[in-house]
Amino acid sequence: MMTILATLLSGLLWFGGTGLHPVPALTWLAPLPLILASTRVRPRTALCATALAWSIGQCGVLGYYLGTLRLPVPVVAGVVLLGIGLATGTVLLARALLLRGRTVLAVLAVPSLWVLGEYAASRLLPHGAWWSLAYTQADVRPVIQLTALTGVWGVTYLLLAVPVALAALRASTRPALTCLLVLLLGAGGWSAWSLSRSPDPAERVTVGLVALRQPEDGLPIDEPPGRDLLTRYAARVEGLVARGARIVVLPEKVFAVSDPTMPVLVAALRQADAQVVVGAVRQRAGRASNVALVLEPGGTVATYEKQHLIPGLEDWLTPGDGEVVVEGRFGVAICKDLDYPGLVRRYRAQGASVLLVPALDFTSDGWLHGRMALVRGVENGLVVVRAAAFGRPMVTDPGGRMLGETTAGDAELLVSAAPTAGWRTVYSRTGDWFPFLSVILLVVAVVGSRRPVTAGRRP
Repeated sequence: MMTILATLLSGLLWFGGTGLHPVPALTWLAPLPLILASTRVRPRTALCATALAWSIGQCGVLGYYLGTLRLPVPVVAGVVLLGIGLATGTVLLARALLLRGRTVLAVLAVPSLWVLGEYAASRLLPHGAWWSLAYTQADVRPVIQLTALTGVWGVTYLLLAVPVALAALRASTRPALTCLLVLLLGAGGWSAWSLSRSPDPAERVTVGLVALRQPEDGLPIDEPPGRDLLTRYAARVEGLVARGARIVVLPEKVFAVSDPTMPVLVAALRQADAQVVVGAVRQRAGRASNVALVLEPGGTVATYEKQHLIPGLEDWLTPGDGEVVVEGRFGVAICKDLDYPGLVRRYRAQGASVLLVPALDFTSDGWLHGRMALVRGVENGLVVVRAAAFGRPMVTDPGGRMLGETTAGDAELLVSAAPTAGWRTVYSRTGDWFPFLSVILLVVAVVGSRRPVTAGRRP
């Protein structure tokens, strides 16, 4: 009965603490009932209970995977199995170490298994760092500051270390409590220092966003619906510039353009006192690209081509292969590009302190995908200006503060933001060092789990 209750409780906690709209506090607690129960049952029972609990937790996103993203059933099954593998591996490794009295090793090393699983998925699967527990904490600024040091991997580590430590308190109070305090005080000290940093007011820039109703793949400029949408956008852009905006960002794939129709778009949206960034599908030389066009006051156009296309849904488009930095500080990216920490780090290394991001989203994932962009900004100390056609247009500062957010459809924002132009985070300088540390910790944990069981502590 205890195992059944632990399975249901952890499943419900994962259901509420992950997915498209997670409750941050629940994520910390989800593994705890299973870890506690695992030390009183056989390994096979603990494995089956954890697999079932994770499957329950994933029920909330299956419709999104299959319906919204239209992922093939084998791919969805693979994603669920990945989570089952990490959850069961974490619980079983924690069980083995706790039963052997290796409390410190359990708390400090077991979370590395999940970290390495997430990192491997980010490198081997075509979705970047999309699959990470860390985004569940995106609205908890003290926690998400850790990404400026470790990337998302450090937050995932902490999310697993805390429940392991809480479970260990039952048998080894002093070691478990010591580990818990060291982790929380270390992370808290870093967060306090990070949050104490203030952007330079002299660098402040006023940005505007507009997101009107549109189709997913762009309206041709030479057709009446496209011309009507262009007229409405032009009026909104002009109004934002009149109110002080010096940069205006429109969503991804607003229009479909070609070389003959490009001048029409430029003439309608170009402003004398501001830059305008607009997403479009550009037909050129027999190929189509998902682009962000940067319209300069002088009439020049910089073009960024989306590098990371959505598998299946954007197979008809040709990916780009280079970054665009305007005026030495404005980086340009498109929607899914921000799922890839490496691309954003490259922008920061090139001097970008603001990311201008036309985006699309799929309505239901507006919160999650927008918060992933927020986390990229904290990781690298960037202002993120993101206009999502079916999500949440938003502007965030380098510390993860939401400066402005609204719901797309007939929306606009006008926000003043201050970048940190002269400062780069540890993560932006060093990259993914934390997963390599996790390799060492995991090896030590596996070795420790093979040591003899401490007397009186048997499964």
